[in-house]
Amino acid sequence: MNKSLHMARETLASANASAKQAHAFLSAKYHKLEAKSHSDVIVTGLRDHFWGDLYHHALTISWLAFLGWSILFFLGVNLSFSLLYAMAPQQIANIRPGHFEDFFFFSIQTFSTVGYGGMTPVGAYANTIVSLEVFIAIMINSLGTGLIFARFSRPTARVLFSDKAVINIFDATQTLNIRIANCRRSVILSMDMEMALSRLIQVGSGRYVRRFDPLPLVQAHSPLLRFTTIATHVIDATSPLHNIKLEDLKRDEAEIIITVTGIDEVTSQSIFARTAYNFEKVLHGHHFVDIIGMTKDGRLNVDFSRFHHTEDRELPDAVQEQNSAR
Repeated sequence: MNKSLHMARETLASANASAKQAHAFLSAKYHKLEAKSHSDVIVTGLRDHFWGDLYHHALTISWLAFLGWSILFFLGVNLSFSLLYAMAPQQIANIRPGHFEDFFFFSIQTFSTVGYGGMTPVGAYANTIVSLEVFIAIMINSLGTGLIFARFSRPTARVLFSDKAVINIFDATQTLNIRIANCRRSVILSMDMEMALSRLIQVGSGRYVRRFDPLPLVQAHSPLLRFTTIATHVIDATSPLHNIKLEDLKRDEAEIIITVTGIDEVTSQSIFARTAYNFEKVLHGHHFVDIIGMTKDGRLNVDFSRFHHTEDRELPDAVQEQNSAR
């Protein structure tokens, strides 16, 4: 009996240890996942349809990789046509015998439609290859021009988020606040903000799933954003953050995720920005310092050097006791 009880305890302890290890693994895997870029994530077990999604790959790779692959493709195409020209050297006028680089440079001149006139095709075979290369070059140059334009014109948001979130009192109620700024001189139109609480929850089967609870904002939509705004969530009885302990949030690897969407006034294109905060970056009893003022000559002054700065604001005793309990 004692032996069976001892074995049962060991099995239970092993199961608890395995659950803790699984939680730690999932925490390391999911923690700050929202703040990572695509290059920081390795995807396995999914087939990459490279040729079927070539346009998307060409848009999303880095500029260094894009230029590197473009150069290799340019050299590869011209080298291939150089070999075709070298098969009939007598049909290319003014080619120096034994100089393969002449075929290569002739291919580049044909590909770019420069045509200096020093080397010219004189036979049916060479003219056929030249015609084929010019046709391919027109297609490639058109696609390349469009691709470079698409990379330059791709909409990007210059939206700045505060490096920390703050909790303070507004109208006798606790509020969670995140400061957001538009770093461009143009206005962001029809701006929408969305905030959510992300937690790693263990379901009945023992698996861990990532759950997102909406955190409604006082003002989720704004007609425009010229300089800065503050996304505010009221922590009342209906809030997912109401009466939740800090230890529970840390255990669940909780994060606050905020997204911003809008329309750029200049390009009329949709823009998108996001960030995430773990609860180590949430300050209690703080508020953001003012960064907008007036100069002596009456002009508006926005001091972004103080954008992330906060100040202590003493909370009421009842709120301090509540935070201590958390």
